[in-house]
Amino acid sequence: MKKWLSEAKTHLMTGISYLLPVIIAGSLIVAVCKIIGLTMGVTDFGPYKDESGFLHILYLVENVGWSGIGLLTIVLSGFIAYSIADKPALAAGLIGGVLAQQTNAGFLGALISGFFAGYITLWVRNKVKITGPAAGSVPLIILPLITVGLTGVLMAVVLRGPLSAINTYLVNWLQYMSQSGTNAIVLAIILGAMIGFDLGGPVNKAAWMAGNALFLSGVYLPNIFINIAICIPPLGYGLATLLMRARFSKTFREAGKGSVIMGVIGITEGAIPFTLRNPAKLIPVNMFACAAGAAVTALLGAHVIMPPIGGLYGAISVGTPLAYLAGGIVGALLIAGGTMLVNFKDEEEQKAASKDASVKKNGEEIELVFD
Repeated sequence: MKKWLSEAKTHLMTGISYLLPVIIAGSLIVAVCKIIGLTMGVTDFGPYKDESGFLHILYLVENVGWSGIGLLTIVLSGFIAYSIADKPALAAGLIGGVLAQQTNAGFLGALISGFFAGYITLWVRNKVKITGPAAGSVPLIILPLITVGLTGVLMAVVLRGPLSAINTYLVNWLQYMSQSGTNAIVLAIILGAMIGFDLGGPVNKAAWMAGNALFLSGVYLPNIFINIAICIPPLGYGLATLLMRARFSKTFREAGKGSVIMGVIGITEGAIPFTLRNPAKLIPVNMFACAAGAAVTALLGAHVIMPPIGGLYGAISVGTPLAYLAGGIVGALLIAGGTMLVNFKDEEEQKAASKDASVKKNGEEIELVFD
């Protein structure tokens, strides 16, 4: 079971790695169009669909971004299947993702269709053996027919109703949580803690994917909490190396420079080298800081004005941008304070520092005796 779970994690992360560029590119294109529109006093390009001119061009470009975002279930399902059984599973995985989108099964449907398509392809490839002149038909005809057919039956017939109902319930519940003040803070704490737990691992990516699944359904606020939480760990450790240089080895000080940049951009993996120094102490620090930062953002009234952009500069896409930045600063300072719990000096540097301190002490004692 442990082996299967480890393999499943690998397959999921492969699917997400292929999905990331698609979602990020689509989100950025939509956000840039929205920002340009806001400078012109336009918040919705819909009325310019059938007109001409610059705003019509913005409408067309914005749709390019939405098209990319709309590939979420398709790419995720397809490349989970690809990770499991290579190219023969792609057809069933991609079509399963399309069906997940069409039946409103959403992110959960994409996961199920991707894993089913991958494993059913492995099974068919191992079990269906045809020899002789017809052997060449297996990869091109027999395998796709069986795998796509079975995946289609599962997604379009068997799970169509249940998955749609579950997805609709979850979206409505999270939308309710997002719209209620107290519940929004609770949601921010949960998502923030998940982001800080494993810094790009399955729990972190589960929160990220949940935010993007809601993004696809038009619920944007959870994305704001996730985006600021992602910035906090790398930014916090980077700031700590700048504010408390003497507490860090040369290696960590160098890593801190890159960590600051990754914090500004919104790449949470920048905090991993620091967290690995003492995971038992620093994982709780990361979780607390990310949860607190996201909660501050919610508490100060950050709200949606357009599809949110990741990174610290994402403040321009958030109503009350100071709430977004305040959450990031509070979380980063908590991380910086948490580094006091761990020794980030190398042993050689510690010995050298201890030797220098001893020499200075002896020198002061001799000087006192001489006087």
